[in-house]
This record gives sequence, structure tokens and C-alpha cells, in this order.
Amino acid sequence: MQGELLRELHRDYPTLTQIPGGAMFTDPPKGRVLIVDPTKIELTEMNTPSVSTAVERMHQDLRKIVPVLNIVQPFRIKVEGAGTIQALEGLDPVAALKAYAPARESWSDLVGRCAFAGLRYVFAMDDGTQHDVHVEPLFAQPDKFFITITAAGGPNGSASLDEAIATAHHESEVFERLSDRIVNDIVGSV
Repeated sequence: MQGELLRELHRDYPTLTQIPGGAMFTDPPKGRVLIVDPTKIELTEMNTPSVSTAVERMHQDLRKIVPVLNIVQPFRIKVEGAGTIQALEGLDPVAALKAYAPARESWSDLVGRCAFAGLRYVFAMDDGTQHDVHVEPLFAQPDKFFITITAAGGPNGSASLDEAIATAHHESEVFERLSDRIVNDIVGSV
């Protein structure tokens, strides 16, 4: 199976590494990773300028992989995104998050002064889909908020690969709107 996958993917993933129970295909200069094991296919693309373009590239890869592995429906998709949002000039994300979600003074007796705050929200939809959102300061660049969002589809999954990819496209749009809205509401309340 790995040999057949390698033939299909050799241009996009020139490096193959054996991992327990599967294989990891990588293209380090492009920040692309593909992990295949008996329980999942995991595609990662880092530092991409366009989420939509990344999803399309992943769709092309999945079209090659799914037939080789003989994967059948339902397709369950988990989409993760991470990025930064520039704070308004003069705004300190640490101070904004601490003002929005202040620590209790009594907690300082247990472990010391609260140095920063982060927020986590979990949204649940009627179909079982969940969105897990984290908002934190970005310490490497103190004028930015760092956002991570994970969307996990409901238990029924998607009836086709195309439907799963359409869901991934939709999720990338939701991620952008949700992260912008949450940060704007945090900043607006300070």
C-alpha cells in the first residue's frame, strides 16, 4: 500500500517515513505533511496564504488516497485552523484578555499571580458538530492574538468525499468569521 501511495504522491510529498502502524509523507519546504494509518488520514499544511487553496490541494490529495486505501463512506472530517489577529495599535492582548476574563485574586494564593489569560469556548450544533475555540496572546509577537479553532463533524459524517471537502471549505469561512467576531467583542468590551 505504501508503495502505491508513494507512486501517487511522490511529486507533492517527496519524503516517506515509516511510523508505527502507518506512513508519514512530507514536503518540508512547503510545510506539508500527510499521515496515513489504519484509523485516519491526516493532512497538514502550514503557513498557507489561502485556506481555500489549501483545502483544494488537500482535496486533490484525498482523491488519490481514498481509492488506494479503499475507504468508504461515511467520511468524518476534523478541521483545525490556527492564526493570528493583529491588535489595534496600543492594545495589549494580555491586558485585554485579563480584563475580559479576570482571574480571581484568591487563586493567586494557590499558584502565584495570573500572568496572562486565555479563553476557550466550545460550541455544539444540533447535528453533533463541535467547534472548540482558543484565544490567547501571542508571546512571540505581543501585539497579536493567537486563535486556534477545531471543528469536529457529527457522528454521521459525510456521504461523499466531495461533501466532506465542501464542509471543510465552509468551516474555513466559519473560522474566519468566528475568530474575528470573538476578538472584536473582547476588544470592544475593554
